[in-house]
Amino acid sequence: MKALWNVCAVVILALFVFSTTNVYAQGYNQRERWQHLKNEIHDAQVKINAGERDGSLTRHEVKRLRNELSRIESNMDRAGQDGLSRKDMERLDREFAKLRRDIYRERRN
Repeated sequence: MKALWNVCAVVILALFVFSTTNVYAQGYNQRERWQHLKNEIHDAQVKINAGERDGSLTRHEVKRLRNELSRIESNMDRAGQDGLSRKDMERLDREFAKLRRDIYRERRN
């Protein structure tokens, strides 16, 4: 009977260690995902500002691109309130890809 209790204790301890490790890993992934999105915002702002400065973007284009970026930031904040799911991350990545294409296209027309 004592051996059974020892086995149960080891199994419970192993489950506890695994579950807490998994929670910490998820938290790190969330921070990593959030930092990736913050980098995307920064890169877009830099490109829009450069286009405005060098004249490759008109005032109207700058306003439209900044509005698009602002909308993505709002979506990001809303999605991040309860943690970024894989689905949220994929949707935000698609939105940033579209913004990058729009910036590229507008700067070269």
